[in-house]
Amino acid sequence: MPDQQSFLSIPLPTKTFLDLVEFLREHNSPRDPVEMVRTAVEYWLDNAAWKTEDLLPEVIDHEKGFRWKQLYLPHSTLIRMKYRGGFHYAKVVGDKLLHDDQSVSPSEFAHRVTGTARNAWRDLEVRRPGQDEWILADLLRPQTEGEN
Repeated sequence: MPDQQSFLSIPLPTKTFLDLVEFLREHNSPRDPVEMVRTAVEYWLDNAAWKTEDLLPEVIDHEKGFRWKQLYLPHSTLIRMKYRGGFHYAKVVGDKLLHDDQSVSPSEFAHRVTGTARNAWRDLEVRRPGQDEWILADLLRPQTEGEN
């Protein structure tokens, strides 16, 4: 018995559909715009699980974050370290700092990158969500009374 598909009509604003038709036309694409709507939904489904911050921001617990001594790093903060001409990255996911999908401390991250003991405060840069600039971790470090 042949594979039978059933179809569902979903309201899509006419302008949105016409914008898609025009986009395909401008880019000389022979694709069927109706098929492209289905492709767009499938793309979203394929990516929503791992791009949750972009595609499902309403389900992110924005109260989660990683605490590095006195410094709070919110969920999706990026940390990088430049070493031997290249950058290495870690990311705050929920309440963990992940490097290569493994939970690490900032010191462990720096050690994994270099293979030596390092001062993570002086070697790591931080970019919090919504920020464009990378900032040296030591400059973000809150100073407590009595510290020099």
